[in-house]
Amino acid sequence: MKQQHAAILAALPRPRFRGRAVSLRNDTGITASKAAVRPGPSPRAWAPRLAYRAAIGLAVLVMVAVVALLLLRTAHDGRVYPAIIVANLPVGGLTRADASQALAQRAAAIEQMPAIFRYGDREWRASLAEIGITADADTALTRAFQLGREQTAWQRLWTTASLIRDDQRIAMPLAIDHARLGQWFDQMDGDLAMGPRDAALEITGTGVTIVPEVDGTVVNREQATAALVDSLRLLQPLAAELPITARAPIVRVADLEPARAALAQALTAPVQVSFESGIWTLPARELAGFVTQSIDPALRGAPAFSVGLDQGKLATWLADRLAPEINREPRNAEVGWNGERVVSMEWSVDGVELDPVALAGQVQRSFLSDHAAVAAPVDVTRPTIDSNNLAALGIVTQIAKGTSNYSGSIDGRANNIMVGARLLNGTLIAPHAEFSFNHSIGYITEELGYVEAQVIQGETIGQDIGGGICQVSTTVFRAAYLAGMPITEWWPHTFRIPFYEYDGWPPGLDASILQPTEDPSSWGDFRFENPTDSWLLIESWTDGVNVVVVIYGADLGWQVDTNGPVTGDRFQVRRDQEIVDPELDPGTIQQTSIPVIGEEFGHFRAVYDRNGDLLWERNFYTKFSPQGNIWKVSPDMRGKSPSDPNRTLPPLPPPANASG
Repeated sequence: MKQQHAAILAALPRPRFRGRAVSLRNDTGITASKAAVRPGPSPRAWAPRLAYRAAIGLAVLVMVAVVALLLLRTAHDGRVYPAIIVANLPVGGLTRADASQALAQRAAAIEQMPAIFRYGDREWRASLAEIGITADADTALTRAFQLGREQTAWQRLWTTASLIRDDQRIAMPLAIDHARLGQWFDQMDGDLAMGPRDAALEITGTGVTIVPEVDGTVVNREQATAALVDSLRLLQPLAAELPITARAPIVRVADLEPARAALAQALTAPVQVSFESGIWTLPARELAGFVTQSIDPALRGAPAFSVGLDQGKLATWLADRLAPEINREPRNAEVGWNGERVVSMEWSVDGVELDPVALAGQVQRSFLSDHAAVAAPVDVTRPTIDSNNLAALGIVTQIAKGTSNYSGSIDGRANNIMVGARLLNGTLIAPHAEFSFNHSIGYITEELGYVEAQVIQGETIGQDIGGGICQVSTTVFRAAYLAGMPITEWWPHTFRIPFYEYDGWPPGLDASILQPTEDPSSWGDFRFENPTDSWLLIESWTDGVNVVVVIYGADLGWQVDTNGPVTGDRFQVRRDQEIVDPELDPGTIQQTSIPVIGEEFGHFRAVYDRNGDLLWERNFYTKFSPQGNIWKVSPDMRGKSPSDPNRTLPPLPPPANASG
């Protein structure tokens, strides 16, 4: 044993002593030499060394973790980290696209899970989606991708360590639409047909009674919703007994007595509606048909109950009954010139339209309170030509005047001229609008006072309703021509007519119109534009011999220069012609045309503004067709007229000198 211990001791490293030798004396007096002994380091001296070594170890561990994290992040770049489960679906290692598709399918499957409630032998079944429960796959995907990708390195290390230890589960976010869920419960209540019935008023004639309430049984919505939420937490279909609860009515008999008395009082008298001079009575018995009863579920007892009138149905009834008698279109003032300014010849009238919705509200308030008369509410539309604001028309002066003489006209023609002038009188033309003669006088009919008279229809002369109306259109043309207005449609007559050259008016300043059918698109018209920013007024009248047309408007300061007529070619008269008319009485020979040569005439007009700048210019060209002797005969007088097709035609007269 001693040898073994010696061997062990020999194997141990020997301490090295440093220092000087000291002399020791033993009891025998023998002096021996021995090295001086120095003590080793204390435990406190070893602490810094241990801390240093621990720090190095920790750094090594951190470096290992960082390297592991980097390797994990590199391996799962663009993928969900491993060991992540969403709604029991493993998604670790999937790309974002694959995870999105998988979670969308999982969400759809969850939304299609059934929810079933049973009560007795009845069952209500619906998918979660049908009752307003939705799964949010996008949010779940975002949360799954965030694991291991937190903002700080320590958070990422912690998540990585957690993933190494165990799976990380993420819930699928679910949302409940309580309104849709409530509709499902409403359906159950309706199917059960055991809900409470509130006390109600019953009207018989003008009497009012109370129908008693009935207690009821309904779905216990709080418990039913809780059962549904529990199944959602477990992601399992719901199959449960339908929880029910007793429910008392909101309104009972005693609560309705004040309302019954008030409604009975309301039914004792009618409601009167007035507008201007009209008064309409709405009987209480008829208003009773519109009574509604409402209950506010947020209140209980008498405060929850209210009586009214069905506003939608009442408004429709009032509109049907009163609107035809109240509504009217605005009517423009009829204006004239009094020598100084425009005045109302007939006062304008505002347009009104009943507001039945507002009236229904006022009728309800009157019916349920003091039965005071109701003034019908209306929407007012001001007329365009308002008697209260004629200055806005901008008509301040006479611009031009046209005249024509129709002396010698037969009675029918003279009558038609007077009718046309009367219908034209007072015509107003809006700024930058176009005047139409035909639209101003309307369609020519006997109902307006027109009679049959001679007319020119194309290349023939005949009889028709309104013959002679061109005397009026010619006079309007002359006024517009002298006023400088831009003429937009103008048709001179086919034949030269003496009436239009009386009083020194030259040929070529006439205007024909034509209304062959009731369709305005087929009419030949006379039109001109109002190029100003003010209204124009046309006044027209006759004195039995003359037609006068005056145009009033703004003070334009225009200068109108005219030159004419300038004559052109002349054309030989036509040969004699006999026309057999089967509608003529037997023995009739009637000359309807005499020989007149054809001629061309031109009138040039230039219009300048107040600064002398040219506004527009135009040549008004007319080609009058030649005429010949025409006799109309009845069938029995064929060949007996003075017509001679071989008659020698007289030579054309020499052209007249052009005049300015």
